[in-house]
Amino acid sequence: PRCRKPPPRGPAGGLPSVPRAAARCIAEALGIHPGAIPAGDGGTRGAGGSDAGGASKANGAGEPADGGLVPLPSYWATRDGIHIFSDPNRIAEIERLMNETWRVCYTRDRLLSGGGTRMPVGCRVANVLRIEHHRGYANYWKHMSGVMSTRGSSIEPFPTITDGRLNLLEEGCNQKYLFHGTNPESAHNIARNLFQISMAGTSRGCMFGPGIYLAENASKSDEYAKEGDGVYVGLCAMLLCRAVSGRVLTVDTSADFSEHVRNGSYDSVCGDRLAAAGTFREMIFFHEEAVYPEFIVIYARTYGDD
Repeated sequence: PRCRKPPPRGPAGGLPSVPRAAARCIAEALGIHPGAIPAGDGGTRGAGGSDAGGASKANGAGEPADGGLVPLPSYWATRDGIHIFSDPNRIAEIERLMNETWRVCYTRDRLLSGGGTRMPVGCRVANVLRIEHHRGYANYWKHMSGVMSTRGSSIEPFPTITDGRLNLLEEGCNQKYLFHGTNPESAHNIARNLFQISMAGTSRGCMFGPGIYLAENASKSDEYAKEGDGVYVGLCAMLLCRAVSGRVLTVDTSADFSEHVRNGSYDSVCGDRLAAAGTFREMIFFHEEAVYPEFIVIYARTYGDD
């Protein structure tokens, strides 16, 4: 692959419940306020994902099954349900993050995904949408709390180039902001129904096993992004997700590593093609609750002759 030198790196179920006092401590560590989510369906969902936002128990609201507090991000505007808001104040910040993690490196995945031979050098963000999916966030927060409770201080730091960007995250469990490339229509579907492992591999392969594939480089996730139709012609979509990496298994060969996570030995897998082939690292998650899609980024690719 033809790559430029990478930028320097910076330094479900069945999980134990977290006491209310611990919830407040974690909320303080995250720098967000502890907002109690109204009682819903117990924070559980089937393999088909959450409902699209009706009333009562199917509206996406819910607190963890143990009834503990779920600390909401302080900038959220709602306390239950599923909502998608335009967040224009984030445009400049997220465009900067995407361009600063955009490494020009043409890979086979871009060719196989129908990207042609023309390599974009960056992007321009047209809009940012914030996803407030309360049941999904409650499940994510419970999963994160379980990883912290189970692993304790044994988690080794796992630096990524997105560290220290956007909002304050819990470093003790290797919580990260990572990218996922898609198209505008699919981004909206994921925002309403969350990630579903059953859909893994439907638009690309599963080099490291059937899971949710995220990346620290926006340009890597852009390999799988597609332009939309109608008013989205010429525009692609990227999901910017919170993800609990926890204890990370780093590998540089392709195989199905999902069992290493499902049996509790690790919490995520890093497919390190940067070390093996000079391309990119990908993060793979095998629990749906380990990833929360927080922002939809609508953007246009830029090229050297733009």
